Amino acid sequence: MSRTDSATDDKVELVTTAMGGQGDAIAAWQGKRVFVPNALPGERVRARLRSATGGDLAATAVEILDPSPDRVGPSRETCGGCALQHWAEPAYRIWKIDLVRQALSHRGLGIPARMETVFVPPATRRRAEFAAAKHGGAIRLGFHARGSSDIVDRHECPILVPALRALMTPLRRALGEILNAGQSADILATETLTGIDLLITADEPPNAAGRATLARLAAGSNIARMGWQGQRGSPEPIVLLQPPQVRFGDVLVDLPMPPFLQPSAEGEAALKSAVLSMIGKPKKIAELYAGAGTFTFDLAKIGKVHAVEGSKPALAALEQAANRAQLGHRITTEARDLERAPLTFQELKNVDVVVFDPPRAGAKAQSEMLAKARVKRIVAVSCNPATFARDARALVDGGYDFTAITIVDQFIWSPHIELVAEFRR
Repeated sequence: MSRTDSATDDKVELVTTAMGGQGDAIAAWQGKRVFVPNALPGERVRARLRSATGGDLAATAVEILDPSPDRVGPSRETCGGCALQHWAEPAYRIWKIDLVRQALSHRGLGIPARMETVFVPPATRRRAEFAAAKHGGAIRLGFHARGSSDIVDRHECPILVPALRALMTPLRRALGEILNAGQSADILATETLTGIDLLITADEPPNAAGRATLARLAAGSNIARMGWQGQRGSPEPIVLLQPPQVRFGDVLVDLPMPPFLQPSAEGEAALKSAVLSMIGKPKKIAELYAGAGTFTFDLAKIGKVHAVEGSKPALAALEQAANRAQLGHRITTEARDLERAPLTFQELKNVDVVVFDPPRAGAKAQSEMLAKARVKRIVAVSCNPATFARDARALVDGGYDFTAITIVDQFIWSPHIELVAEFRR
């Protein structure tokens, strides 16, 4: 590594040696780590350096001088979600598995012998969070750059399902009519069985003309429901052509607003298959962080399910669907904040299997209580290997064996990974 000549100003040359956990390659400069975006391990690059958190350095204005043989395309400006479209699939997949392996190793754990992997293909993402802003007469619509409020303008996105890709052009046109110069909006778009569910978040609600524009957008773009909310307010439905529905198991569920779904139907199916393969044949199942019933209705085919969820709208959707399907004899529900009030080991004494699927923060309090329980089998679903590893450590220290794992990559070309794990006493 050497400084460059005067023609390249303050740039330096670096050789990357590994891939970091956030999708930036890692190099070294004068004893400090340098995180290099859009680079791959084993590449020689030229870049400017700036300070980063923790005493590290970050590279900017990166030029690839000697590309890796694993590079399959040029680096380009990408949104915060996709950082690694230019990495060949075999190396990329190994890195995704290593993210889980490294998180576990930090807690003194390893990947069990029973490991499966599922890699979801592009063009399957059914949920997108768009960002939009109007400057002058022009609309930027796309996604936030990583760690920034800047919007990377996009007219297409290769990870999205066709319906959401097709929505981008009419959505851009409609926002151009309803936003004033200087205004911005965030848009959550979700493909459902009955059409797209759209929630727009912005400071100012639409006027009468704006509502008419949004109604035309809904009619012309197969939008089932459209809502609007302020930055601090609750969502207000402004168009409802039909309830946005999904099918969990054999049951149709009306989604609450805002909805939550696994990012892809393929990823959801992989997670569900893993859960069902790990639970055995229990008579009584406690499902914690049940949401609107992603796993509930399939679990109820095997045993009686007690579904616990902290979000009242999600639980109401689950209850409504269970009642409509006449499953009250198979499914009971409970509204409960499991971080503040985890199910106790006494409450779990008659449960055969626990299935839990917490948010990214994990299930620290609940895992500590599960470690004291005598439940024979626990199945954990996680979207964050670091918090999963912490919770897994608590279970193992409580006497459980970590027996199987399925790694599911449905956040393709990003540093996010999901998993399902089995623990047995």
